[in-house]
Order: sequence, then C-alpha cells, then structure tokens
Amino acid sequence: MRAALMTAIVGLALSASLANADPWVKGNDTGGIISWSCEAEAMAPAIAAEHCAWHNKYPRITSVHRQYGDYIAFNCLWTPQIARYALPAMRTRSVSACLAHARPARVRALN
Repeated sequence: MRAALMTAIVGLALSASLANADPWVKGNDTGGIISWSCEAEAMAPAIAAEHCAWHNKYPRITSVHRQYGDYIAFNCLWTPQIARYALPAMRTRSVSACLAHARPARVRALN
C-alpha cells in the first residue's frame, strides 16, 4: 500500500514537471530558438507568440535555417512598432507550402 502511494506521488510529480516542458522551444525573456522542421516552421509564429506572451512581449521571427538540426530564431520585443536595433522580421512558410515540399516526386515506369 505504501509503495503504491509513493509510486503515485512520484508519477504525479514527474508528469506535472514534464507538462510544462516544450521540446521545440528554448529561450528567455529576450527571445529564443525553435528546432526546425517543416511543421514547426508553419507553427513558428504561434509558438514564438506563446513564448513571448509569458513575458508580456511581442515576437519577431529573425532567422529561419531550413535544415534538420538547425533552428528558427526569434526576439521578444516590448512593442512591435519600435525596435531600433532589432533585426527585420522574416516570413515563414505556410502549412500548404510545407505539404507541397513534403510530397514525393512522381515516378513513371518504363514499358
């Protein structure tokens, strides 16, 4: 009985700590990085906005390296209009562009 109770408590504590862990984004109040994948690039503005909202700031995507193992970088700004020394915003791909990129090429059979 005591072992089952301890297992339940440890499991609950572990699940609570892992619920806040986001494997895609790392950062602080000045900005962060998102690990690149085609799907993550399509969702990058929303991911960056959610991260910056925790610090009452606005996101700006600053770089996108389209290769697995690289990152999408973003800054968290106090206001979206005034950023004297910030890098310019960069556009990301949409979901439809991601799907078009992932489609396999057609292969014709030789008769």
